[in-house]
Amino acid sequence: MANKRDLKKMIKYTCSDIAGECIFAKLYFDGIDNEKMDDIIVKSAFLQTSTIDKVSVSYDKTLKSFNGNAFEYRKAKGKYYKDCYQALKKELADSVAEFVSEMNAALSQEQKDANKAALAK
Repeated sequence: MANKRDLKKMIKYTCSDIAGECIFAKLYFDGIDNEKMDDIIVKSAFLQTSTIDKVSVSYDKTLKSFNGNAFEYRKAKGKYYKDCYQALKKELADSVAEFVSEMNAALSQEQKDANKAALAK
């Protein structure tokens, strides 16, 4: 598991890449739905702030909760953080997949056909 600083950087890079791709598409592709792209940019900014806020969680139990058993405490704490990280990772991946689908839907049919032809080569 990455440390919080690296995790926050990864989230920022991912969301800024999504926004950058939307801006690039708006500028260089004809027939694209600019309103949908603007909406995706705003959603990616909200995703960034909400996901970064979720990175800083704290374990709500203490060593006393485990009757002084340090092994059980560390085990439960590690599982808690691992579960939080996995949930955050899944939420981010699902949101990115949704954004990609929305970006593809905003393309014109001509551009979609050109993209398919380029992939076929």
